[in-house]
This record gives sequence, C-alpha cells and structure tokens, in this order.
Amino acid sequence: MLSTFTPHPPSSRARFARWATMRTIRPLEHLVPEGELGVKVTRRLLATMMAGAGTTPLGVEVVPVDSTTERLGRIKGEWLRPVTPRPGRVILYIHGSGYTLCSTRTHRPLVSRLARESRVTVFSAEYRLAPEHPFPAAPDDIERAYEWLLAQGWSPDNIAVVGDSAGGHLTLDLALRLLREGRELPAGLVMFSPLADVTCDLIAEREKVVPDPMISAAGVRKLFAHYLVGTDPTHPRLTHVVAPGEVLPPTLIQAGGAEFLAADAHHIADMLAAAGTDVRLEIWPGQMHVFQAANRLVPEADQALRRAARFVVDALDARVRTRESGDQEVTA
Repeated sequence: MLSTFTPHPPSSRARFARWATMRTIRPLEHLVPEGELGVKVTRRLLATMMAGAGTTPLGVEVVPVDSTTERLGRIKGEWLRPVTPRPGRVILYIHGSGYTLCSTRTHRPLVSRLARESRVTVFSAEYRLAPEHPFPAAPDDIERAYEWLLAQGWSPDNIAVVGDSAGGHLTLDLALRLLREGRELPAGLVMFSPLADVTCDLIAEREKVVPDPMISAAGVRKLFAHYLVGTDPTHPRLTHVVAPGEVLPPTLIQAGGAEFLAADAHHIADMLAAAGTDVRLEIWPGQMHVFQAANRLVPEADQALRRAARFVVDALDARVRTRESGDQEVTA
C-alpha cells in the first residue's frame, strides 16, 4: 500500500537556498577536474558544505568503532548515543556518497540529530568508497555491518535501517538480500532522497523538467563511473527489481521536489507498494537533495527529520508488539 504526504509550499528560506545553490554550487561542477584529483577536491568541497549546512546537537555521545573480527573482517563506523536512549532499539544508518564521497564524519550532524529526535542509539556505518574500492565493496561492507549488529546481540526486531542518497540504494539492497536469503528483516526502513537508477536515465529525464540546483545528470554519471568501472548497471545489486510478493518492512521515503532523485524516489515507492510493502512517500516541495541535513538553511529539515524519527520509533514499537502478541498466542 502506498500513502503520500504533501507538505506545505517551501519556505522563503528554502526558496532562497535553492536560488543561491543554483548560482554558486552548480557552476563548480564544471571546475572540478576528473580522475583521482577531482574526487579528492570534490570530497573536500562537499565536507565543507555539509559542515556549514547542518548543526550538531548537544547531548549525543559519539564513540568511534574500528574493529576487526575473525568472521566479518573490519567493521568501521561510529555509535551515536542520545542521553536517554530507548532501551533495546538501534538504527543502522547508511550515509550517502554517490559511492565516491562523504563519510560518517560528514553525516554526523544529520545522524546525531536523528539519534536525538528518535532517542534511539544509532550505528553509523562506514563503507569503502570508489575509485579506491569499486562495486561491490560498498554493499558488502553494509551487509557485514548489519551482521556485526546481530553479533553484538541486537535482534532484527529491534533494528531500523536508514539511508540517504546512495545510502538509500544500499538500504534497499540490504533488505532485498536478507529477504531473498530467507532471513529475518529489520523492523522498518527509511530512505532520504534514495538512488534507484545508476544509469541516471531517470535523473536525465527529470532534468528536462526540473534541473537540480546542485548537480547535473552528467555530473552524477561521472561519480558513478568511478564505482561501476565497467560493471553492467543492470546487475541485480545495482538495478533492484522487486517481484510481486517480495514484501519489505514498513518504509518511509522522503525526497525534495527540486532535486535530481525525486523520480527515483517515486520509482522505488511505486515498485515496493506494487509488491505489497506498506510505503509512505513524502515529496517536499522546493527542497533540495537530502535537505534533512541542512537545518541551518531550511526549517523543513527539522520538520522532515522529526517525521522520520517518529516513523522509526513507531516501526520498532509495532514490530515488538507484533512479536510479543505472537509469543502470547503460542504460549496460550
């Protein structure tokens, strides 16, 4: 089932942020050289932008994780713990990157706000990036991070998975992999501005109608080329096809109405709903890519994040209630 929510028109601050981005950030796309140097320059530029766009709240403890296990290998990331966390609940957060950029550090303001709003402890997973580590390094690392949480004693009933942009793509990949292996699924999924189509055809078609203020379809294709390195984009872990009856946990998808992945968000929502998943789609008018990270710039960032936090808590609580009622029926 697909349900939709249409927020109010964009605030004046959101309209200004879009206008300013179109005139300051978008032109830089053509100044950044390609290749390894271009990736390094873009990483630094994006880290600076994200540091200025979002705030890091007080009252959230950050604990780095960098450990190696015999079965799973290296696990890297960080715990973000609110002051009074809900017991027995955890979020696996998968940051965006275009598969070449960003890190848990760049996303720490966004993820720590999610931890505070939901009062749920978050494990923000680090994964290897292209061009140093092309496909399938990223999805393999995320699967191992999920396995590591289980090894730490967390039950799938107590886990929600949240990802943005390429992290949304990885969120869907993880859920489908667990489903097709017959394993228990997490309690809920949240995707901010999720990627669906690595060929960028959906982005290119949307660009004809609503040009993204940050980046062009050609720019996105350059990023993905570092990740694909000749891999067929129709590979089942790159182009996800959900068959009828492949029902995933309750899912919330949020995207901006002014961004390049709005069509991808619609595509994922329609595909999951057609297969039987309970999906909530929110397209926020006038908002840019992963606007939830930019609470210094737009008031809608905090509004959307609060809705996502509430969705996570409700999904976790609902799974526990369902499991407890089932246990009572078995006992009776």
